[in-house]
Amino acid sequence: MASACTHLAYAGLRVLDLSQGIAGPYCGQILRQLGADVVKAEPLDGDWSRRIGLARDGMTAITMAFNRGKRSLACDARQPEGRALLALLAARADILIQSFRPGVAQRMGLGPAEVRAANPSAIYVSISGFGQSGPDAQRPGTDAIAQAVSGMAVTNRAPDGTPATAKPYIADVSCGLYAANAVGAALFARERSPEGLGTHLDLSLLACMAALQNPLLIEHVWRGDAPATAATVPQGLYATADGHIALAAMSDAMFAAISEVIGRPAWRSDPRMATAASRLAVAGEIDAALKAVLLTQTSAQWVAAFMARDVLASEVRHATQLLDDAQVRHLGLLQPMARTDDPTLAPLPGVALPGVDAMHDVPRAPRLGEHTQEILRELRFDDARIATLMQAGVLGPLGSSHSSH
Repeated sequence: MASACTHLAYAGLRVLDLSQGIAGPYCGQILRQLGADVVKAEPLDGDWSRRIGLARDGMTAITMAFNRGKRSLACDARQPEGRALLALLAARADILIQSFRPGVAQRMGLGPAEVRAANPSAIYVSISGFGQSGPDAQRPGTDAIAQAVSGMAVTNRAPDGTPATAKPYIADVSCGLYAANAVGAALFARERSPEGLGTHLDLSLLACMAALQNPLLIEHVWRGDAPATAATVPQGLYATADGHIALAAMSDAMFAAISEVIGRPAWRSDPRMATAASRLAVAGEIDAALKAVLLTQTSAQWVAAFMARDVLASEVRHATQLLDDAQVRHLGLLQPMARTDDPTLAPLPGVALPGVDAMHDVPRAPRLGEHTQEILRELRFDDARIATLMQAGVLGPLGSSHSSH
């Protein structure tokens, strides 16, 4: 029987995460979930994701979801002492992740050339909106901007044609995934390299949005200015008597079964509906009939009927229903995560990393500066030196002394 990776492949690796938001932090969290020690170095006012969205006790859902298990260091990189501290951490890191606008890291003395000159084995990850060079390199980018520029917002448009962004943060999340994947390949290449050299990985939200849309781009070249069509009919979300279902006819056999279930057996012998390609020409007729019939019964009734005929179908549910889903519980996909606002309350849902042993527990996200002293002591800073840096405003107020490890 197949099983997930039960050992922590990246145990012993050190990661310096200078990134903010979602894309870079998610890459760092994936590395942490695979066993790496991730130091999240933040400005004195914290990663900007700590200030947006729903929050409890100074911790936002974004921070909690994409920074689990990291150690937080708060320092002012605008000061020479702060930059020197980050350089010390970079010199011993296996992987460095940053999401500054192109050129900023270089001005801090933490660009890929500077870091790899001091630490040739370092794998340096640059994440930006539009890449490190080119006419738009200095353009700031966020998830919504990347979806707009790349055409994803139009790809995901509403039925009335209004562009819409795909959730949740698909540009950021996919970029974090692509970055973590690239890091894995770079680590493998480093192991195979006689010199053990690292590399510079350049990822952008724009590149990730292009990668996700490759099939659509191919279809566009083939189609030209003709209207886009569905890949197969029926396929999509349909209203029922009490909600919605997802339904897809991925083969002629499935279409025949759908025809029987909804009481349209004549469709099976209709030459216009004999193949997936021919059905596209009468998609409007098929969808109209299907929509009318599906309104006559509940979602559960329809799903049971379709599944009995081996047709792809599911009720459309709210994401929170995952919390009580029997299959989710069976697979151990949710890991309890301690709360910072009130540890006596029920833990928050932390989601396991797919492909990794679901029983591996990853602690909560850190408070700002929670591990500053711990990290500096590992660098052999004594209490007097730490106090001096604090008085100079290089270090932020120290977070809770309670470790999230």
